Amino acid sequence: MTEDLTRRSRDRVDDLAARLRDDHGEFRTVEKEWRHPPGFYESLVERFEAGHAGGAGGWIYDDDGRVLLAKDEGTVGWMDPGGKREPGESFEEAARREIREETGGEVTLTGVLELHRITVYDGTDRDRPHLLEPIVIFEARYEGGDPEPTDGEIEAVEWFESTPDAVGYEEVRERPIPFDPD
Repeated sequence: MTEDLTRRSRDRVDDLAARLRDDHGEFRTVEKEWRHPPGFYESLVERFEAGHAGGAGGWIYDDDGRVLLAKDEGTVGWMDPGGKREPGESFEEAARREIREETGGEVTLTGVLELHRITVYDGTDRDRPHLLEPIVIFEARYEGGDPEPTDGEIEAVEWFESTPDAVGYEEVRERPIPFDPD
């Protein structure tokens, strides 16, 4: 079982990466490790077994190269809007839905910017199998809507012409702003 979960989750992430490359071309892959409390780890395993592991978001840009970022309530760092996939939802559908829910914006997905391959561990039991979970960050052209934060989840939404000082995770700092998808 231990190797089986790890192998199956790695195979799914590898299959996703191949599909994304076929559909969208080359992109950056980011390897990360997360350690979670047992209950949260188990919920991620359940999501994997149910077929809707992972999440998606968007690096949203406009015609001037500005990037639309969001700040979660209670945090200080800016990041790309995104979240978990729902049952039966593709990564593309999840990205569009999460962007709409978190910012009020409508987008067209124009490519894949990054695939985050997250190795998830039970933070208290080293003998439990690890799980690979994908998070896809799409390039997303802003099409319209009135960007505003979501009550109870997002504290602020703002257009940026340069990288903000406070970011939610380091890859946000590494991405180009202004952004040119070509």
